[in-house]
Amino acid sequence: MLKLVTLGAIVLLVLLRLAGTRLGARLLGVSHRVLAFVYLAALVVAGVAAVATEQWTLLAVVGVLLVISGVQELRRRLAGRDPVRRR
Repeated sequence: MLKLVTLGAIVLLVLLRLAGTRLGARLLGVSHRVLAFVYLAALVVAGVAAVATEQWTLLAVVGVLLVISGVQELRRRLAGRDPVRRR
């Protein structure tokens, strides 16, 4: 049962990651800022749950997604095209 919950959490995190794209934000009708906060909150909750239940696979996925998000945010800010500040 725990493996199924772990797999569901991984799928949910990947779907949230895809929803954070420009197209996903437009389809959902939500700003990038809101999606970014929801995504980061989901990553934190999943990370805490992974440590509490000793699901190291989920923790590894959370870590990889956090690194990818950090690199992508750094690239956006360095390129000067921060979609969060644009209105």
